[in-house]
Amino acid sequence: MMVHFDYYPKDRARIRVLEHQLERSIKRAGVGELGETEFHLDGNDGYLYMYGPDPDRLYGVAGPILKSSKLMTDAEVTKHYGSRTETFMMHRDGIR
Repeated sequence: MMVHFDYYPKDRARIRVLEHQLERSIKRAGVGELGETEFHLDGNDGYLYMYGPDPDRLYGVAGPILKSSKLMTDAEVTKHYGSRTETFMMHRDGIR
């Protein structure tokens, strides 16, 4: 699963906190793992990568955490099902 989001360099510390929350929750639920986060140096594009055998279960764990973060407002989520993908915009439920 890939999450594409906008960020500003001042957000990096908050992104690291979000990564730790995701990593702990994904591991605890046994649905996969958090991969490397990618930041494009020539812009404000960030990408979170998460891997697991079932993208729906993975999103079931990661989705609420992502939605609760102001940093992920209007992020684009792509779930990979083998050769098929599903992409959608994520809208924030809570405020953080």
